[in-house]
Amino acid sequence: MLSKQSEDFLTKLRVELQFRGKKSNDIEEIEDELRDHLEIAEQNEDDVSHIIDTPIKVYADQFAKNMPFFNHISKYITYFVVFMIVVFTLPDFFAPTYTLTVSYILNVIFIFFITIVVGLYLMREIILKFGDNKITYILSALCGIFIFGLMVLSHYLARHFPIYDIVTLNQSQSVILGSLLFIIIALLCFLLKQKIFIVVLFIVCLPNIIALIFSDNGSNSQYIMISLTLLIVFNIGFTVFIFYQIYKDKKLEKQDSKQTGS
Repeated sequence: MLSKQSEDFLTKLRVELQFRGKKSNDIEEIEDELRDHLEIAEQNEDDVSHIIDTPIKVYADQFAKNMPFFNHISKYITYFVVFMIVVFTLPDFFAPTYTLTVSYILNVIFIFFITIVVGLYLMREIILKFGDNKITYILSALCGIFIFGLMVLSHYLARHFPIYDIVTLNQSQSVILGSLLFIIIALLCFLLKQKIFIVVLFIVCLPNIIALIFSDNGSNSQYIMISLTLLIVFNIGFTVFIFYQIYKDKKLEKQDSKQTGS
């Protein structure tokens, strides 16, 4: 069993190598080899400070000095960014009207910037500074909430301050186009083996679809009230589900550690 300091060192090294474009298999080989070395050294009560006290960036230079633009982690980041843009865009098609504005385009650019540049930088710095500690999860969650809040604010500003209307669709046109986009995106998610994105996207669009069906003659006030109520209910349900999954995973980890210890 490794010491907490050694585990933190391996966690930080893994993150640094991932951001430098190392393949997952290569990272696992490096981590396994280093883990074995540290375990043997600690069992023999040898001093490992010359390894774990080395700055992570200096140590990572031995394995990966170059940083390719597109690698394993950036692939999933790209999926996530595109998906977040879709999540903030597609539900708007299932509304009484849809208008493409200059603000919407600026909003897409802002979402990309806040997610990739700011989000990844903060995540990397937090993990490299604190390692695998509770403070890491707390700060990561707070950063995630902050970034998501900025995205919601940006979306709100884009809707209420359009700057310039490029094109406006009526209800029939927007619903047809929204349905076609949903089918195309669902097919892409299926081909990329990211089926969970299809489920999430459907759940995000569902409040607007239900509101559109049950609002009288496309009443805008009823539509907003129904969609907002359903969105709040879904958000509460999703949050409860996430916390339940985290609790269940932690419980399983404790059971596994007890079995390993015995």
